[in-house]
Amino acid sequence: MYTSMRDVKQGQQCVIREYRCEPRFMSRLLAQGLTPGTRVSIKQSGRGTPMLIQAREATLAMNYEEAGDIKVEVL
Repeated sequence: MYTSMRDVKQGQQCVIREYRCEPRFMSRLLAQGLTPGTRVSIKQSGRGTPMLIQAREATLAMNYEEAGDIKVEVL
């Protein structure tokens, strides 16, 4: 069973496994290179602030609530 990305603690790493979101948001994630199987490091996490994640060679900001639609496996 997977957990949502917003539940991953700052400093932890995870792997994207699946999406449970609207097609428009999923399209945006895929365009940014956040495909299933991508390893992600959580740089900043907390309610009321954007999440900062590092994926591949980029640091991306993501809405905390939207991160709940991304299911991951914590490493």
